[in-house]
Amino acid sequence: MSANPVLSGKIKHYRKIFGMTQEEFASELGVEPLHISNIERGKKGISLDMLLLICKRFDVSMADLMPIENEGAELKAKWIAEILATLKELEPSQVGMVKTMVCALRG
Repeated sequence: MSANPVLSGKIKHYRKIFGMTQEEFASELGVEPLHISNIERGKKGISLDMLLLICKRFDVSMADLMPIENEGAELKAKWIAEILATLKELEPSQVGMVKTMVCALRG
């Protein structure tokens, strides 16, 4: 996903709420601290896989982090394409889990 300042700020906000340094957070996610720094400063986009890891670590939903309603149609189309590409690689049971999550987001 392309860099998004709102998403970057929310990730930094949650990291600080959990009292973690960038180094500690990076270690838990299996990336370099510079990667986290670049994400938080909006210098680097974030993959769907990384976003899911972050959501799991902070026990938040993607809706808690993603400012979808404020984004343009072009960015939304990119996200949908990335999600569809990821879905093609999943096992049927995993696709079912994703469907459940998406339905939960709709309410």
